[in-house]
Amino acid sequence: MYEDVFIAEVRDKTGITDPERARRALHGVLHALANRLPDGWVHQLAAELPPTLAEPLWSFQHLYDQEVHVDFLADVAARADVAPAAAQRLARAVFAVVASACDPALLRRVYAPLTSDVLVLTEADASLLPV
Repeated sequence: MYEDVFIAEVRDKTGITDPERARRALHGVLHALANRLPDGWVHQLAAELPPTLAEPLWSFQHLYDQEVHVDFLADVAARADVAPAAAQRLARAVFAVVASACDPALLRRVYAPLTSDVLVLTEADASLLPV
């Protein structure tokens, strides 16, 4: 899937009208996610995404375990420059778009180390939850 398709889908799911704002929001969610995944899973997920969208995963995976204590949705809101009330809808939208582009078996493995507060945001497609 190409970056412009990802951006369009995030815009459709969130109501964000400005493509650049949607891109920043998408990057913010992926950056927050990268902080919660071990390096190996970050690399595998990044390989499934367009290079320009994978950049937050490549750049910030070294922070794993350092920021897990930070509330995920507060982190998303800060990094995506959205109101805290909009962070949950944005995170769910990004997870749904990523799920539409990635191998479900890979996502199950990638999501396995995530904490329950992040996992609940992926529940739009319960088949992606780790078993």
